[in-house]
Amino acid sequence: MKRRDFLFGVAGTGAIPKSSPLSPSEIETPLEPSRIKEYRTLGRTGFKASDLGAGHPLEETVMHALLMRGANYIDTSESYSNGGSERLIGRAIKGFDRKTLFINTKLVLTGNETSEQVKDRALRCLGRLDTEYIDCLMLSASVRTDVRNEAFHEATAQLTQEGKLRHVGVSCHGTNWSDEQVDPMDAVLGTAIEDGRFDVLLFVYNYLRRDMGERLLRECREKNIGTTVMKTSPFGHGGFDYFNDLYKERERLGEEAPEWMKSLRLKYERQREQARPFLDRHNLTTPDQIRDAAIRFVLNNPDVHSALVTFKNFDDIDNYLPLSGSRLTETDESSLSAFAETDGQLYCRHACGACESQCPSKVPVNTIMRYNHYFVAQGREKWALELYRDIENQKADVCEHCEGHCQAVCPFGVPIHDLLKFAHSNLTIA
Repeated sequence: MKRRDFLFGVAGTGAIPKSSPLSPSEIETPLEPSRIKEYRTLGRTGFKASDLGAGHPLEETVMHALLMRGANYIDTSESYSNGGSERLIGRAIKGFDRKTLFINTKLVLTGNETSEQVKDRALRCLGRLDTEYIDCLMLSASVRTDVRNEAFHEATAQLTQEGKLRHVGVSCHGTNWSDEQVDPMDAVLGTAIEDGRFDVLLFVYNYLRRDMGERLLRECREKNIGTTVMKTSPFGHGGFDYFNDLYKERERLGEEAPEWMKSLRLKYERQREQARPFLDRHNLTTPDQIRDAAIRFVLNNPDVHSALVTFKNFDDIDNYLPLSGSRLTETDESSLSAFAETDGQLYCRHACGACESQCPSKVPVNTIMRYNHYFVAQGREKWALELYRDIENQKADVCEHCEGHCQAVCPFGVPIHDLLKFAHSNLTIA
């Protein structure tokens, strides 16, 4: 749907904020676009959050249209676009009833900051959001000691007392190399749950990474903690088809593919051939079908309060919002099981990091593969390139001459050694 047609449809719903940019001619168009159909109580916050939330908004007009369609949970961070994401949200929410929105932003701390420095950064977030208060301020944590950062807790207590902050949360993508410790996601967030000072958690949960997520969801339910989840669709918009397209492009140009690429292609083709009868029987021909089933898998769990989606454009709004309020079907379950057998072996599990301790070069595997997910599955190429460029640890270029210690210990049989080379190729445009 084109932007103009989309805006016409939104106007026809009557859900227009106080300061609508739409013209009278646009308001007359009688279309009925899909809207958010389900709201879930975000734990002890008591807020009724849309089951599909906005993760890392990329365009102001898209964000504005999404809010008009009923989405009310917005996730951002001071680090997204160097504060540009917060400014975008601040502009997009103008004219909407502030009480109907829940805005979450995040800080990445080193542990050396004072409470005054943390508070100053939080106030800068507030200024960029251009609103009277932040609904939730999250601490981005990668190790267990992060969640007991007293400077963060002192600052948030002050902000809450001053009425500038409503709730405190913590997010975790899993391991990240540290000189002192490497902790898995469930250990980090389990510590946060035990700590008792966090109202909302953000973590990885999908049909291929369900073990940690489901444990955390149960524990949060018992403590009445709000839950938001990310990386809900392991292969996103294009998935491993991106790799296949890349391989075919090399063939078209007459370029010789490196051995790691040939190896991945062979594994992929063998697995797809085994699943071919099932795929044909259920007419599963596009990545979008699996993406939708993956979202329904997450929404099927009542302990998930909001599943975050990156809405890049208006088409994404039309593609994702019909999934609001939906549940997993028998066909979905069969489809996901089939893809778990094929593409699943080519998915480096988010928030795993089981192989990192075996890497003699201390390559941050979990972090690099997350950045590659942004590049391939979410289509956020520029951001992924910038993140990879700024990695201070050893990048995946050393994997070219390594024996593959990571691959030997992967509990899921993922060809991670070759996938790291694939990630390096993507993230350096090599």
